[in-house]
Order: sequence, then structure tokens, then C-alpha cells
Amino acid sequence: MQPRPTLAEVEAAARVLHKAGTHRGWWKPYNKSYDEMCATDPIAKSEFDGLVEQMLIAARAASQKTE
Repeated sequence: MQPRPTLAEVEAAARVLHKAGTHRGWWKPYNKSYDEMCATDPIAKSEFDGLVEQMLIAARAASQKTE
């Protein structure tokens, strides 16, 4: 079983993903920033962070397979 990323790792990755998503048009540009969303919608933060955490765990597992 892969170790879970820290909250700081998840939040840093989530900020990058959210900023890229807005920049690339993956979601609407008028959406709140990640930090604004976190401050006003703890459920959305939890769900978004959960997805990012799963991505980090999968990436870590994939990198260990190639080593």
C-alpha cells in the first residue's frame, strides 16, 4: 500500500491543477480560485483534494514500478 501524501502535498498539487484547469479552459474561468473555494465550500475542497490525493498516490505507485 502506498503512503498517503501529506495535506501540504495535496494542497500544492490541487492549486497547480486548479490554476491549469482555469488557464486551459477545462472549467469556467469565473470559478473561484482554489483558495477561495476552500474558504467557502469545505465539501468541494474535500472532494477536489480527494481526487488530487488519488492522483498523487497513483503517480507515486507508477514511478516505483519503473524504478
